[in-house]
Amino acid sequence: MKKLIGTIVLSLSLSTASFADKINVFAASSTKLAMQEIIENFKSKNPNDEIIASYSATGKAYAQFTNGFQYDIFMAADTTYPNKIVSDKNAIAEPVVYAMGVVALYSNDKELIKKGIEALKDDKIKHISIANPKLAPYGVAATEILENYDLLDIVKNKIVLGDNIAQSVQFVDSGAAEIGLVAFSLIKTIKKEEEYVLVDPSKYKPMEQSFVLTKYAKEKPLATKFASFITSEESKKIFEKYGFGIK
Repeated sequence: MKKLIGTIVLSLSLSTASFADKINVFAASSTKLAMQEIIENFKSKNPNDEIIASYSATGKAYAQFTNGFQYDIFMAADTTYPNKIVSDKNAIAEPVVYAMGVVALYSNDKELIKKGIEALKDDKIKHISIANPKLAPYGVAATEILENYDLLDIVKNKIVLGDNIAQSVQFVDSGAAEIGLVAFSLIKTIKKEEEYVLVDPSKYKPMEQSFVLTKYAKEKPLATKFASFITSEESKKIFEKYGFGIK
């Protein structure tokens, strides 16, 4: 009898495993809070499937991908890198915009935030945190904002660069920088309203955050399934909840 039960359990385990699937997803740091909730919701409906998510700067992940790291879905903070993957013939579909990035001015000093972008001229500010524009689209946006407000030359010696936008938030949290230009999606749900102000979106190019199914997703139905979930109404509400714009 014990042998029979063991055989049945093994058979059921193998049967369950045969329906399980696993994919690797790169997601830009700005999406981390939203994506954690989206993945949790997806897994509640698909408990046998595994989504392995990695979060970092888009440029850094693109370099990893071109050096052979097998991301099945590449979720960037812009359209530039997904388009590169397509032009390199390393994608099986065109990029899809999943959310619009929003930039906020963030500080633990509420008096600075009351001044808005003009606060960056304040003498009490010694360090301004932004993401590295060579690696992160939010760093590019921050640079555009400073240029469009004619502030870049004034504050350039105060700028500290995060490897990704999450680190830029951490610099402000830790006091390493008094203020920062960061992703609204990383602070909306966990910071007080008086600690941030949204930057005029006309001061930076629209941040169409896009994903692409890479060549590694070709024979992985789970990749297509999860990609559809990312663009579902359920997921759009989650992105919006965390401060992203929705097209």
